[in-house]
Amino acid sequence: MRANPILLLILAAALTVAGCGSGDEPSTSDRPKITEKADLGAPLPDAVQQKGTLAIGVKCDYPPFGYIDEAGDNAGFEIDIAHRLAGYAFGDESKVELTCVTGSNRVPFLTTNRIDLIMATMNYTPERAETIDFTSPYFAGGVKMLVPQDSSIGGWDDLDGKSVITIKGSTASLWLTQCKPDVEQVPFEQTSEALTALTQNRAAAFAQDDTLLVDLAAKNKATKVVGEVKADSPWGMGVRKGDTAMADWVDAAMKKMQDEDQFWAAFQKSVTDKKVQQEFEKVLPRPGNDLSYPTGPIIKC
Repeated sequence: MRANPILLLILAAALTVAGCGSGDEPSTSDRPKITEKADLGAPLPDAVQQKGTLAIGVKCDYPPFGYIDEAGDNAGFEIDIAHRLAGYAFGDESKVELTCVTGSNRVPFLTTNRIDLIMATMNYTPERAETIDFTSPYFAGGVKMLVPQDSSIGGWDDLDGKSVITIKGSTASLWLTQCKPDVEQVPFEQTSEALTALTQNRAAAFAQDDTLLVDLAAKNKATKVVGEVKADSPWGMGVRKGDTAMADWVDAAMKKMQDEDQFWAAFQKSVTDKKVQQEFEKVLPRPGNDLSYPTGPIIKC
């Protein structure tokens, strides 16, 4: 039987590994590690200081931002940032506890104190901001579709009468629910499950953040990304509602990373394709390039 190229991609990225690695993943080996606490001008919250680790909810099935690599370790752009935050907090980049979260459980994990912080490809929306507080944004993306290379689907209007794969709790799912209510959604918890469903022709397309889809398509010529960008909004880290101490500390850490152009360095490390780098270069906080949240609704039809 001929191997399916998308399934090979899933296996190569080790997306089907269950669970997360521990907090000592060697995800920052290509740059000098932080060995001293950073004076950020905002104190680390006492509860985190006393605990001695920073607990962060991350994606484990979302390359190149957060995934499990072939060695079984957490890897990706957001994972690199998580280690850097731990270095700023404790002078030791291994002092981070990474917990796998999904689009549907990441907010409950935060509000029930299982984690201190969400950093899991989470778009800002006014609805989410009613439940949690957002830090400053650190990336920006929108929703597109991944389809087979020979698909006739070129845009959202081509979905009439068809079904679309989505991730539960994702911005793509929210947009389709509001703007394409007649399109049947085939929902999954994990990206690996969604991709497998696409290869099995269980739906016509996979709707998700363009950042993930562009990277997948660049690695797999059997697929292509189509559709006008929808529900575009910056990503933010999430903290518990009213936890101003944590939000202030994270914002100060992010400002230091922006001034040192560390977000761009981490992105280049995780995304090696030059064309993909160029496409997303301007949606990262960099010296002279600030991101901000929109003031109006995100979900627009």
